Amino acid sequence: MVTLKRGGFRIEAAAVPEPDGFCCVTGEVFEGPRMVRGYYRRLRLPSDGYREAERQVALDLARMTSESE
Repeated sequence: MVTLKRGGFRIEAAAVPEPDGFCCVTGEVFEGPRMVRGYYRRLRLPSDGYREAERQVALDLARMTSESE
């Protein structure tokens, strides 16, 4: 799991393996205790690529969140 803090937001992203060689990377944006946005990507990755995928989703969510303010 990757956690970023940007301004008043906390962004968490985590990869969950699927049986067919894919993984689902979920990301959530929190403002205080409240989740304000959820996002996911389904990717075909080797298991050693999950950490980088989590980081990329978290950074993309941070960018999208700052653009929507």
